[in-house]
Amino acid sequence: MSDLEKATDILRAAEHILVFTGAGISTESGIPDFRGPEGLWTKVDPDDFHIERFRTNPDLRKRSWKMHLEGELWGARSAIRPNEGHIAIKRLADEGRLAGVVTQNIDGLHHASGLDDDQVAELHGNVRESHCLGCGRGWPTEEILSWIEAGTEDPICPDCGDMVKTTTVMFGEMLPETEMRKAMLFLTLADAVLVAGSTVSVWPAADIVIRAAQRPIPVVIINQGETEADSYAAVKLETGIGEVLPQIVDGILS
Repeated sequence: MSDLEKATDILRAAEHILVFTGAGISTESGIPDFRGPEGLWTKVDPDDFHIERFRTNPDLRKRSWKMHLEGELWGARSAIRPNEGHIAIKRLADEGRLAGVVTQNIDGLHHASGLDDDQVAELHGNVRESHCLGCGRGWPTEEILSWIEAGTEDPICPDCGDMVKTTTVMFGEMLPETEMRKAMLFLTLADAVLVAGSTVSVWPAADIVIRAAQRPIPVVIINQGETEADSYAAVKLETGIGEVLPQIVDGILS
């Protein structure tokens, strides 16, 4: 039996599958990963993604909002669309086989594939929504971009005057409690975990996968390269997600 067949059999036996996704699923839509040989960290300074630099550097904030306005990378107006991997996960949801998606990605591609908010835990936030760092008031990012189009380069909160940023979690920030609670709920519902495109190395998000393996429930990993959870995997497939995930979902639903 091939590893692909083993993975399919394991996941077919599960009533509800938790899908844990990282940058590797979005690279197939054209978004660069962070740590790969052509990853984002080879092109930009990681410290630009630290909350204290964001707070103290107005030029950085202006560049960030300009990126969103012009649809660069995974920005709020990006034209990048879901790929076959995202669509396969949506099929699991449509057939009632998805416990939920726990994602480290901020690009919103799971939502763009048709999943609802209550089906996705975005542990590192997203680019669709923005909030005030002072009072916490929130807005759709599109509303903030309308301010920028009207001439505001570095938006501030009209209520308290503090700076505004997207809800994406930067270095030095805590993960959103509501999304962590949602992820833990998905874990309680799941009887298998599928890791798609994550090295399972960023904490505390990675704890979701480790907790699943320790319950124990089976973990299937699709990732090109080593992950921190390889020793927990019932099956590991080193291949493109868009290449095999649609086949796996076909087998699960057959």
